[in-house]
Amino acid sequence: MTGWAAAVVRRMRRGRDADESGQLTVLIIGFTALCLLVATTVMAVSAVHIEFKKLLSAADGAAVAAADSFTLVETAAGDGPPAAVLAPEKVRGVVASYLARDGSAARFEGLTVAAATGSPDGRTATVTLTAVARIPVVNVILPDGVPIQATSSARARLLR
Repeated sequence: MTGWAAAVVRRMRRGRDADESGQLTVLIIGFTALCLLVATTVMAVSAVHIEFKKLLSAADGAAVAAADSFTLVETAAGDGPPAAVLAPEKVRGVVASYLARDGSAARFEGLTVAAATGSPDGRTATVTLTAVARIPVVNVILPDGVPIQATSSARARLLR
């Protein structure tokens, strides 16, 4: 290769390298943004899931307390053992007092006892609680939080 051809080749290589400079920086910034987005999403989903599990635990405790509020009723034939019967109004009252004693109102934002709480068959206490879960990083996008609902049931039984 002659001197001028080698100079052209060197200039072309230098030009190509200059054109590609900075592209790795853009790629790194893009992957960093993607990783931050994935981490934020995982953190938000985890926070909502943990709040749901806490609410479900409170609903479980309230359902067990409500199932223990049964009254004994004689059977229709009179020859069998007494049966445990739950009154829907009493179930709602026991749930409200349980949540007040447990301090659940302070632990959950917007805690309410849903209308489905009661005893649909007179033997099972069904408790439905609703609350709001706050997402740690994305409060700007979801300022009202995410509504969560947990339902639990417990059965009143007499054992010998």
